[in-house]
Amino acid sequence: MKTFSEFIAEAKRMKILRTAHYTSASNKNEILKSGFKDSPSTGTYHPDERKDIVYTTPSSRVGSDYSHSRVNLRLVNPKVTHTDSPRDFGKNIKKWMTSASDEDIANNKGKPTSAPDQAKSAFKQGAKVVRVPNAHGGFTPKPNQAQGSYIMVDKETANKSIDRNPSPTFKAKGKTKRTQTQPKRK
Repeated sequence: MKTFSEFIAEAKRMKILRTAHYTSASNKNEILKSGFKDSPSTGTYHPDERKDIVYTTPSSRVGSDYSHSRVNLRLVNPKVTHTDSPRDFGKNIKKWMTSASDEDIANNKGKPTSAPDQAKSAFKQGAKVVRVPNAHGGFTPKPNQAQGSYIMVDKETANKSIDRNPSPTFKAKGKTKRTQTQPKRK
């Protein structure tokens, strides 16, 4: 049995990553009932041989580009593998092209690895959570497009992390939605 001070010390060490999968209302109800199923399609960052990756984002602005129904995930103490952003990859390729010799370019020696390839490699090596920073928008983001990260989660990890009782959302008259944890927009 833990003492109160041991419980508080453990709670302070916990790190929680809150993210959400955006989908249709009918899919949301199905996911909440029976969990995530294998994806029938593959996305940009999806490993070819695995169909058990769940795409999520911590940004409601990015998620609203896909759908308005969200399945909240609450990952406790996740071991997150980070990749380069697509924009950083573009910069690294330009630097490599200008500084590499013709022989290096012909053999792809020292060529930077793209974010999708980094994500595929991480999942092949056993990663459960992979974050691609600033992935939404690609190399040249559109002017009105929200920018944010993708967080890819292994299906088993996602099913264990479904938050069936997320924090309530408050809405004032004439104001946009925000949760308790989101800061006010300026």
